[in-house]
Amino acid sequence: MRAFRSSFLATALCFTAFTARAQDAPKTAPAADDAAPDAPVESVGKDAGDPFGDELGGTVAGPLSFRALLQTRYRHTFARASRNSRPGYALREDTLVRDGDGLQLSRLFLRIASDPLPELGFKTILDFAKLDNPENVVKQAYASVRPVPKRVEIAIGILKLPYSTMELDPIAKFELSDLGGTDDLIKNLGFAGRDVGVELMAAPLPKPKLLRISLGAFRGHAKDEHASPLGALGARVESKPFKGLRVGIDAVGMPTSQDYKRPFETSGKDVLPAPPDPLYPREQRWAAGKAYSADVTFDRRHLTLRAEGLLGDRVDVDERYGARSFWAAWVVAAYDVHTGPLRFTPALRAEWLDLDRDHDVGRRRELSAGIAFPYKKRARFLFDVKRTDVQHGTPVLDSPKPLPAFPYFERDSTRVTAQFQLEL
Repeated sequence: MRAFRSSFLATALCFTAFTARAQDAPKTAPAADDAAPDAPVESVGKDAGDPFGDELGGTVAGPLSFRALLQTRYRHTFARASRNSRPGYALREDTLVRDGDGLQLSRLFLRIASDPLPELGFKTILDFAKLDNPENVVKQAYASVRPVPKRVEIAIGILKLPYSTMELDPIAKFELSDLGGTDDLIKNLGFAGRDVGVELMAAPLPKPKLLRISLGAFRGHAKDEHASPLGALGARVESKPFKGLRVGIDAVGMPTSQDYKRPFETSGKDVLPAPPDPLYPREQRWAAGKAYSADVTFDRRHLTLRAEGLLGDRVDVDERYGARSFWAAWVVAAYDVHTGPLRFTPALRAEWLDLDRDHDVGRRRELSAGIAFPYKKRARFLFDVKRTDVQHGTPVLDSPKPLPAFPYFERDSTRVTAQFQLEL
């Protein structure tokens, strides 16, 4: 691990020196923020899931462009003491509800991109804030082949599954500090977030923005002894019929179930409380399933409105505690205020999530309010408050390992966050 971290730090230093040298050289292309700071760069879809939401910008050195994003935050959670009567559970639940409190480097992205030809492109996004977990350092890394530029594109590598605008929209533009519990759930289930695969994006109409279709095949949970080129299948249809309006629907399906006995795992914490076969206590099981979502976004002048509804299966056999499906919905409203030299953006967000549609348990509600102050178009100071109310007996979203026979329960809480963000 130490060698891995050292190599990544050395790589970061090399890129820093390279970009610093490039800044002294004549620019081959203007940065997107300098050219049009308030106008998003139009794209046929290759920027889906990009944390910045554009294709150019930052430092340009020859065929390569570099961008960086830093997010540092302080969080504090207020919650009543747990009253769980099971031995040791109260202390563990009090610890879980405050997980992530304090000062934290939440993101340190470095994006390296290149479009040497209109028909070819490359992009990789690294998160140096996750050096303690190497599997989470590479956020995206894929090549793009465009047989018909701006019309047809094929992406191959590590990219975002075409599900939920919470993952597909740029995180640097998100109005609050937390995407909510639904985002955590769909990533844990494997329906959203990054995965290895191939995706075809097409814009068949005369105006590409009127219709964009994405179809992809991904690894999903099918690997090793259960490897399949169709571990997960995803599709998204998106349209921008009017200026400022975007509507989309998407779906991801996992056609087969997988059961990993993991006979050589003897030291991990992923021990089941009651394994189907005692000879393999670290067995992992994933069910077949599917998930759908529909979204609408309105962004015009200073007003931004976004909403999304989600529905899907609980494919996490070992951690769902009897749940079979879930549903969720969320809405965000933000308004960019300009008063003389002062500029700020207040935002409100509401989210409803039911972890278990088939039983009277698992409902969560999150209400968030925040205000952001931009500085010099590159930096942003954000302050927000999130109130979470959960139904009694609702299991935690991401249970620590080893899994307990009886789940730890979610808690009502209020979380306050102060965040600083810098884009380069």
